[in-house]
Amino acid sequence: MFFHFQNFWRSCPGNTRGVFLVMVAMLCWAILDTCNKHLMSLGIAPKQVLYLQATIVLVMLSPLIIWTRGKVVATRNPRMHMVRGAFIVTSAWCAAWAVSHLPLAEASAYLMAGSLFMLPLGVWLLGEKPHWMRWLGVAVGFGGVLTILQPGPSAFQWAALVALLGAFMEAMLGVVLKKYSGSEHPIAVLAWSQSACWVTFGLMSGFQLPQIPVVLWVLMPVIGLASSGIYMAYFFAYRAGDASAVEAGSFSMLLFSPALGYLVFSEMPDASFWLGAGLLVCGIALVIIEPKGHAH
Repeated sequence: MFFHFQNFWRSCPGNTRGVFLVMVAMLCWAILDTCNKHLMSLGIAPKQVLYLQATIVLVMLSPLIIWTRGKVVATRNPRMHMVRGAFIVTSAWCAAWAVSHLPLAEASAYLMAGSLFMLPLGVWLLGEKPHWMRWLGVAVGFGGVLTILQPGPSAFQWAALVALLGAFMEAMLGVVLKKYSGSEHPIAVLAWSQSACWVTFGLMSGFQLPQIPVVLWVLMPVIGLASSGIYMAYFFAYRAGDASAVEAGSFSMLLFSPALGYLVFSEMPDASFWLGAGLLVCGIALVIIEPKGHAH
C-alpha cells in the first residue's frame, strides 16, 4: 500500500504535492496555535510562550546536531538565515499576539491573508507566471476571506492589523525560502529559524521560561512536533511547486482552526464563516487543478 501511495504521490504535479504539504503545515499550525492560546489563557505572555516554543524545538534537535557534529546545521548562506530570522520573529510574535486577542478561527482568517500576498510577490520577486485558473482560485479564496471577515469598522482593530502584518511577513518568508534555500538542509533551516526566535524572545523574557502546570507538560512534545512540522512541510512544499500556487493550501487552516476552537475553547463560528470556508475550499480546488501544459 505504501508503494502505491508513493507512486501516486510522484505522479502528482509539483504544485498539487505542494498544496497538500502546505495543508499538513496548516494542521500543525492550528494545533500549535491551540496549544499557545491555552497557555496564554493562563496569563503567560506571548513572548514567553514563543521563547518556550523555540527552546523545546532546539532541545529536540540537539541530539541530531550533536550526532552529526553540527554538519546537519552547517549553512552556505548565513545571510539568508539572518533575513529569514527577522521575518520569522516578526511573524511569530504577530501570530501569537493575534491568537491571544481574537477567537482562534478569526485570527486564522486574518493570518491566511498571507496567501493572497504570495501571488503578486511570486510574480514580482520570483518571476513566476501563474495561469489564469490560479488567479481565479486566489480571487475566489479572497472572496471567502471577505465573507468570513465581513469588513467594517470592527475589522480594523489592533489585533486584526497585527495579524495582517504577520500574514505579510509569512509571505515574505515564503519568498526567501523559495529563492535561497535550495542548497540548505531542512534541519538547518529549522534550527537557525528557531535560534533566531530563541535569542529574540529570550532577551524579551529575560531568558526565564514560564511556569507550566505539571498537568500541561504533555503539551510540550506536541508544541515541539507541531512547530517543527510547520517548517518541514513548508520547506518541501516550496521545493515541490510555485510559491504562489502552493500557498493556496493555507486556506485549509480555516477548516482546522474552527474545529479545534470549538473542541477546546467552545468557540462557535457563525454561518458567514462556514459560507466563506466553502469558498476557500473552492479556491484551493481551482489552484490545485493544472491546465494541460502547465503541470510540472
